[in-house]
Amino acid sequence: MKKVLLSTVMVAALLVGGFSAIGLATPTKTEAAGFEVMLHRSGYFSNYVASQAYSGKYDSRVKTYSLTHGSISSSSSVKGTYKVYIQTRKNSKSSWKTVKTINATKNGKTTFTSPKITNGYSYRFYSVNAGTKKKVNFSMSWVPWAN
Repeated sequence: MKKVLLSTVMVAALLVGGFSAIGLATPTKTEAAGFEVMLHRSGYFSNYVASQAYSGKYDSRVKTYSLTHGSISSSSSVKGTYKVYIQTRKNSKSSWKTVKTINATKNGKTTFTSPKITNGYSYRFYSVNAGTKKKVNFSMSWVPWAN
């Protein structure tokens, strides 16, 4: 009877240990990435503004990522558009390179996505109001998505 009970306990321990070792008991960073995602940024500018640099570092198996479900809501006392550049760079010593230009309306909502960005590269948003220098209020949201 002791042998049967002992072997049952050992089998149960091995099963639980085996499931947690292959990742069924604890989610990995890649699985959790789908739940941490919506990023927001808001503020105002009249001439130009550069956002902070956002890091896109994922697991080594991920080769690229992109910004999806992007939305820019803006309001201003004047009509027209302004430009938002999505820029990337490999490290802090390299220069920013524009990968996409978005023409955002000054009064309304604009949606966007980005092209694929290499894993390990940082990205930022650089907004330029080229017309009249009236204040533009904005609110942005986007989802960085590993491909």
